Amino acid sequence: MNRLSLALFGLFLSAFLIVAGHLDGNGLSPWVHTISDYAAADRGGAVETGMGLAALATLALLPSVYRSNRLAAVLLSVWSGALLVATVVPTDPAGEALSPTGYLHRYASTVAFAALLAAGLRLGFRRLTGVGVAGGVAMLASTYLFHRYAIGLTERVMAAAELSMLIALTWNLLRASVRSYAPSYATTAVPARA
Repeated sequence: MNRLSLALFGLFLSAFLIVAGHLDGNGLSPWVHTISDYAAADRGGAVETGMGLAALATLALLPSVYRSNRLAAVLLSVWSGALLVATVVPTDPAGEALSPTGYLHRYASTVAFAALLAAGLRLGFRRLTGVGVAGGVAMLASTYLFHRYAIGLTERVMAAAELSMLIALTWNLLRASVRSYAPSYATTAVPARA
């Protein structure tokens, strides 16, 4: 299995783990609470593992992306690094005031999602990037204008669009690598019939 196949598997596994981590819930609601709230409620659990796995899977894409789009590779590196910081440094449990580590988590998450949206735009994933931006804007409106009403829902729209973009990117890179290794029958000499 090559690194792109592993990355694709890692991204699907990441999505599965994050969804699975929501099933127990620990009394949280995906409508009201963020993905980070779920991760903080179950340190080292499925949601946190899924976040870290998404960051690591993205790192496997960097050599392929760098060859064709250096700025996108840099943005994906920022996404991965910031998401790893957000994974290792948890937010504070839901309902508690943010501590310095909680603020670090929040800003690392913000940088991660913004970098991934910019990378998506750079790579031409306009529709998925548009959905992600709409989710991000709704999330900001929820945070600053509507007392966090439906913040969980808006964040999940943004996160789903961004994870879908990463899966689509990985699939495209994998297909391109398979095509580049396929034998070219067009150049094979065909004997003339007598």
